[in-house]
Amino acid sequence: MPKASEGGSGEGTSGKDGSGKGGSGANVLALGGLLFLLLRLLAVAHYDWHVAFALADTVNFDDVIGVVVGTFLGAGGLAAIILALVLPVAVVHHFRRLRERDWKPHHLVMLAVLIGVFVAAVITLRDWVTLLVVLAISTLFLVVLLRQGPARPWLEKASAHLGVTVWLGLFALAGLTDTVWVPEQRLTLKDGATLDGYVMDVHSPYTQVLTARGREIRILMSQDVVARSEES
Repeated sequence: MPKASEGGSGEGTSGKDGSGKGGSGANVLALGGLLFLLLRLLAVAHYDWHVAFALADTVNFDDVIGVVVGTFLGAGGLAAIILALVLPVAVVHHFRRLRERDWKPHHLVMLAVLIGVFVAAVITLRDWVTLLVVLAISTLFLVVLLRQGPARPWLEKASAHLGVTVWLGLFALAGLTDTVWVPEQRLTLKDGATLDGYVMDVHSPYTQVLTARGREIRILMSQDVVARSEES
């Protein structure tokens, strides 16, 4: 009987540990998303506290993924540069997993997605120099990994913490670009005037716009906006 009790308690402890790790990972993800969103609000507002505070009222904090994707696609040049820095580390990470026979299918999927996104960015932006830089850095990293040298332990540690590298890249993207996560539009008003900016929220009967120049919040009557067109 005591043995059965020990087995049961052992299983319970294991279950608690597993749930604790899952909860910790979720907390880290939530905190990272909150910090990313905070940096985005400040960067878009040109680090004006009052404008960022006004913007916070227009953002749905459950839509962090939309803000991340919109920022990534909007800041094409900077996003390509950050990918150029992260992608070689991801290649080394995948290669190290293969060598240690700790490979899992989702590792290859993640690497394939990163490569696909980077290729799309390079083709769209025609940034062939960045492509050559990524290929050169990836090749150099693999050579370092295959040979014994002072740089190998450092590179292995960096590749082992790929998640940290990705988070640093996201935070850099969030804080260094003032590109808004929604497209710029030209609004035509009833009186014939036009306003260039970003429609942040449409909540009857008001439309909240972040102006392209000056980065100020303008609150318009929705009925006064007769046309909206995206700026190229």
